[in-house]
Amino acid sequence: MSTEHFDLFREASGNADRPIKVILFADLSGSTEMKGKLGEVAWLPTLGKFLDITSDAITGHGGTVVKYLGDGAMAAFDGEHAAEAICTGIQIQEMLRSAKAQGWLNDCVATVGIATGRVVEFKAPGGGLDYVGSVVDLAARLCGAAGPQAVWVDSATVASANMNKVSSELGRAHQRSPEDYLSDEWKVQLKGFAKPVKYREVVWHAKPFGPTNEVIGEITERSDRQGGRHADPHAAPAREGVVKRWDPDKGFGFIATVDHGDYYVNRRYIVGDEDLTVGRSVKFVPRPPLKEGAYPIAACTVQEGHRVRATFQRWVPANADFTFVDVCDHLGNRQSLYLSVKEDAADHRAGETALVVVDRNRKGLACRPADGAGDEGVGIDDRVA
Repeated sequence: MSTEHFDLFREASGNADRPIKVILFADLSGSTEMKGKLGEVAWLPTLGKFLDITSDAITGHGGTVVKYLGDGAMAAFDGEHAAEAICTGIQIQEMLRSAKAQGWLNDCVATVGIATGRVVEFKAPGGGLDYVGSVVDLAARLCGAAGPQAVWVDSATVASANMNKVSSELGRAHQRSPEDYLSDEWKVQLKGFAKPVKYREVVWHAKPFGPTNEVIGEITERSDRQGGRHADPHAAPAREGVVKRWDPDKGFGFIATVDHGDYYVNRRYIVGDEDLTVGRSVKFVPRPPLKEGAYPIAACTVQEGHRVRATFQRWVPANADFTFVDVCDHLGNRQSLYLSVKEDAADHRAGETALVVVDRNRKGLACRPADGAGDEGVGIDDRVA
């Protein structure tokens, strides 16, 4: 480091007038493994397409590409453009997903981390501006901790963002409100930070994508915002009830329970795309009402007989006849279901998905693999949905 940089950084450490920036990091997930699998000839075009998508999304929302970092990129936005940075992260993920679906990219998924605050701004050797500081480190760490396809933001970004500007393709299709795009606030222990850092995930698709396997154990308790959507499935026990009313045209209804009264439900809180049927049994995760005096919410609702997509939580040993899977509604609320497993469905990895049928056993509503009569064309899918 030159003397000029030494003096700059030393003075900046105590300077309260440093510029406020929104810093975004985007990085290819599992790039090392993909390089070995695809080889350089196939890998380089994939990397090039990823960088093109990332650069277009950044500049299209008013940000600046600060630099490329091997298999990723760093961007900066002015402090009042936190919402635009969030939209950039969403667009990167949507464009990668679309490119993969159209066969342009193979196994190309990314993680995005965003943080907001005061940074040290300096001129890079190439002539452009670069940034350092704890906010830059935080954005990079959030990017590294987020799971494939996830967009993680710190609490300062959420506080700065005009969430009315944030939207996604799936969110527009399901008419999500601004608050539906954010998970509950959680804390994660990140390398280089003495205390757990508050973060929230941007729910741009059907459900949150969560953390990488390596940092699952570093996720601590939810912050003060208790009882919201996209919450820990174990924070409130799931309950069973019966569909009391369902309006298929308006897409909402009510569920009756024996001991806890009635719950409100709409299509966003149903797992899958099927309508509810009056009189059928359901299992759901209870959530508080959206406003005082309203009905509590039946989130992550599954109905007996429905086929839904579920994610294996862990390895299924070959000699076991059951395991547990997670299901999610359109807002990312999730619950775990007991799954009866046949011999031909054993030994599946955590993260694999399958279509299952919600069924009743002696433990209550659970599920079974959707491989029986009338379940044509289903089975285990070894790619995370």
